[in-house]
Amino acid sequence: MDSDLISSPDLDRLESIKWEGNKLFSESDYKKASEVYYKILIDCFSLKTNEINVEELENAVEKQKNKIQGPDIRKFLSKILCNLGICHNYMEKKQDSVRFFKISLIFDDQNYKSNYHVANYHITHNDYNTALVYIQNCQKIVNSNSKHYKNTRQPHLDLLDQIKQSLIKTDLSRNNVNDPIHLVDDICSGNNINLNIQRLQLVPCRRLFLSESVKSLVNFCKNRLSCDNVDEHLCSVWSCLYHILYKCDEEKVFELREQFLYQFDTDEDSLTSYVVKLMKLNSQNPHNNSLYASVLSNVVKCCPLVKGVDSLGVFVILLEKEFVDLELLISSVLLYFSKQSKLKSEVKHRSSKFNSLLLKLLENLYSLCDDESFDDQHHIKSCLMAVFTMKFEPYEVSMDTFSNMISMALEPYIHNKFSDNGKQSVTFSVNWYIVLSCLFLSNKTLFKSYLVSTRLLEHVVTLYFNESCQKIRKLSFELLINCCDTVEFRQEILDHVEDCQTFIELLNSPEFVNYTNNVNSETNSDLNSDKKLEAVLDKRKLEGLDWFMQTRVLMFCKLSLHSYQVKDEVLSSFNIFRLLSKFVLYNIKHNLDLEILLHSTSFASLHEEFKKTDLSFLPMVFEHLKNSEHLLHYFLQTVCNLLRGNKDRTCFTEDLELLKYDKEQLNQLKTLQEKLPEEAKVTVNGNYFEGNDESANMARSVVFTISNSLIPKYLCTMFNKITSEASKALIVESLHYLALNVNHRRHLQSLGAMRILINVANSTKYQQNQGSQAANFRSMNRYKLIVQSIAHLVIATDPANLSFNDAHDSIQPLMNLLDDENELFQFESCLALTNLLSINDDIRKRVFALNGWDKFTNLLFSENEMLKTAGLEGWCNLCAGDDVVHGHFYMKIKTQIENTPADKVYDVNVHDINIMLLFISPGISLKALSAASGALALLVRDGRIAQYMPFVSRFENVLKTLDSTEDPSIIHRILTVLSCVVQSRPKNLSDHNEKHLNAFIDKIVSSVKRNSHKYNNKTLLDLFHEIC
Repeated sequence: MDSDLISSPDLDRLESIKWEGNKLFSESDYKKASEVYYKILIDCFSLKTNEINVEELENAVEKQKNKIQGPDIRKFLSKILCNLGICHNYMEKKQDSVRFFKISLIFDDQNYKSNYHVANYHITHNDYNTALVYIQNCQKIVNSNSKHYKNTRQPHLDLLDQIKQSLIKTDLSRNNVNDPIHLVDDICSGNNINLNIQRLQLVPCRRLFLSESVKSLVNFCKNRLSCDNVDEHLCSVWSCLYHILYKCDEEKVFELREQFLYQFDTDEDSLTSYVVKLMKLNSQNPHNNSLYASVLSNVVKCCPLVKGVDSLGVFVILLEKEFVDLELLISSVLLYFSKQSKLKSEVKHRSSKFNSLLLKLLENLYSLCDDESFDDQHHIKSCLMAVFTMKFEPYEVSMDTFSNMISMALEPYIHNKFSDNGKQSVTFSVNWYIVLSCLFLSNKTLFKSYLVSTRLLEHVVTLYFNESCQKIRKLSFELLINCCDTVEFRQEILDHVEDCQTFIELLNSPEFVNYTNNVNSETNSDLNSDKKLEAVLDKRKLEGLDWFMQTRVLMFCKLSLHSYQVKDEVLSSFNIFRLLSKFVLYNIKHNLDLEILLHSTSFASLHEEFKKTDLSFLPMVFEHLKNSEHLLHYFLQTVCNLLRGNKDRTCFTEDLELLKYDKEQLNQLKTLQEKLPEEAKVTVNGNYFEGNDESANMARSVVFTISNSLIPKYLCTMFNKITSEASKALIVESLHYLALNVNHRRHLQSLGAMRILINVANSTKYQQNQGSQAANFRSMNRYKLIVQSIAHLVIATDPANLSFNDAHDSIQPLMNLLDDENELFQFESCLALTNLLSINDDIRKRVFALNGWDKFTNLLFSENEMLKTAGLEGWCNLCAGDDVVHGHFYMKIKTQIENTPADKVYDVNVHDINIMLLFISPGISLKALSAASGALALLVRDGRIAQYMPFVSRFENVLKTLDSTEDPSIIHRILTVLSCVVQSRPKNLSDHNEKHLNAFIDKIVSSVKRNSHKYNNKTLLDLFHEIC
């Protein structure tokens, strides 16, 4: 397969081919439709034959499926394969059709149609067990998108009914099929075991609970074992118990678990003793190992579902004996500590037995941490982190007790040694380091508590500098870097003294100084030469910084954040701002690993001084690592730090906890903190200054212009390619900072930055229909700043150059920002919406439907003149449409006209028209007057409205303004209004209304003639003649 095609597919072209196939399908030409669909697969998988060949396609997909990573192309291919399956279904090629459906599920297992058709195929072949798996997949898809399927027919439910009916027909008694008691009796008696188990799994949980089916099945398992009878029958019943507990809904989960555990309620008759007996029997019958292992595997799978002390005991015994598959056992332990259930009672209780078993479990897990025979070490780490989170429902373990358990279980991995002179040294096994790493990631409180109480950190520092084993030295460094995240541990590291040398002096050893000089010299030589600096990939031996030197660079950079004094001390030893970029270029040239140096750069870039260094190395760094998403994150962090000013530090932080306080309370807390004495203040973890607005703006300009704007181009290009939400968030934040510079905006728009920001602002997290949590996220600064950037780009772009989709999709976020209390946000979002309103009537109708008119009206009551003018301009552009707002105003006027008594003169009193006329009066600023008169001119283009203007009491303001103004544009708007009014006389007026109208028109004519000396161009003269 052409990897470039799949990584950057031309989906528009492929969609057009799909549309052609869909058209043929709608015409029932299934053969031609399938040929068209198959063309797409030939393109994507480089198939050799043009004729449909399912076997060739299966082989190609098997080889190339992992190369296709983009979610859009995977979903597209899944739909195409599903369509092919449906076509072959209609052509009665059932075998081929189901093969297409199954290939479709390889690319998207959430494809409802494919799951449905595969289930239907297996039902027709009486394979109900397999069919149920795919029906269950359909139900999971529905549950994950319940709003979409709420009012949609769900055909998989028909398949479920079909299975039920089929099972009913195969039994002599309908009652026996539905009655769980009879089903359990048949299962325990050995009658049609598999068929009856399938039937029992279809029985609702409530009926299973009322019939005490779980209790009966557990009793059967116990009685079977008491007779030393271990066979496939016992294995099937345990499997049935697992499936019942697994599918159990939240309402009945507690009751079914209670029924299960009630049967194992004594020490002599516990689940643990049951497992011990099974293992004993197996030792007596070693030829049946696989059968015993299968029974035990099903018991193990039940344990995390029923919880309890007994389940923990089973894990401990099996971990010690290594009797069942270790991966299954570890996964079950992980599920036990991570899966939370809604139990009836929230009361937790203490259990000494639980504590002792938990300690044994920790000891067993620790022993596996460096077990090279177990491939999936990440499962062990995940399991440990789940335990360390301390979610021990329904048991309570105090922090001190659990901390003691961790320490006791770690003791075997700490080794004390004494030298000839009696000096003590401490070393650690690999297991110790792995456990500490998991503890740091999952529970930093316990991590700090352990290291503080044991005072082992100083020994880790010593090992980092002196250990000869590379693996131990690497693990020591990783632990030290984690400790550097904590201000107290950083201070302890800095206070370390060895052979009369401080930690920083130890870092800046003669060996390190030599490396630094070599790097500096070689990089300067390359930069001064004419040749382009590129990675060397020839066959010569690559030489450069080794791992140990790079770790020192990272340590310098991280410690520089501790305090300003430490930063100065670091810079006196190693100038991170001047040398770090040269280290990076040196590694690129010699094709050395960049991770540690990029990590270092992400910390160094937090300082203002880094903004003032030579940043020309950044594009080369990106080119070198753009295919590594992990390393790309460090690069994006560096770019974002460079663009951020000190006042922007927390602007993009989304912390729901802060919503508990309003702005006034937060300011009071801040003031109170500042008044406290130094020793009482909250410790600040990291002292650095990102720079003021001036240095931040300078960095934004530099980053934007490097190598013809390559950095913003890379940011926009990579956004849809990366999967990490953290990396995407950094790109969004960076685009915001770049868009703050007016000179960057048009270019950012051309790169697709606005589409990225619009998609983020309209993501599910912020959508109006997602309830209170989405509203909370919209109330935070991050969302507002993203929308502000959308506003900046819209304002800077000619509306004619905006796509309809971009314009349409940006409306809702901008309307949200228009509601904000911040006047700058209001002003910028209003200007952006005004720009959008000049595109077409569809946009105007969308804004009007979202209450845009009233939101513009709210701005008119501000004390800020610029906001008033912006609101009026929004009115003006809304009025520019053909009957967007006109019908709304006409109905208001018509209602008042119809409700006026026959003997009275019409008194039209529409609130918004009165406000508009209020701004068309002498003494109003020129911009506001221009916008208001423009809005009125566009409004009265509709004769239905214009004809009743003489009956609006404030309409005389128009004539007063004509008398007072000399501005040709204002005069033009006013004469346009008056021309429309004069030419739109209402019919069938009563005498007194006719008299009022004639008098007002005479007044208009008189005023227009009185100001005839101001009409100095043809357009104004034409309007004058229309009126007079």
